[in-house]
Amino acid sequence: MKPIIITLMYLTTFGDIKLDSFEIHMPCDSWYHYNVKVTEQKQRKMFSNLYYHEYEGKQVVGYICGGEEPS
Repeated sequence: MKPIIITLMYLTTFGDIKLDSFEIHMPCDSWYHYNVKVTEQKQRKMFSNLYYHEYEGKQVVGYICGGEEPS
């Protein structure tokens, strides 16, 4: 399988978003599912849930996947 670039988006202590890109050798959604863990689930409003995700001790707020690093 051709390497894919995945970029994780982290929330910093000052509220900024930091991007961290690296190569993976499996589909993006599979990699995310197996490597990024749900650390906490809170119910803020009735019938809605807020999930917190973490990778290597950092809070992950999303990811971008593709053939190149995002600019």
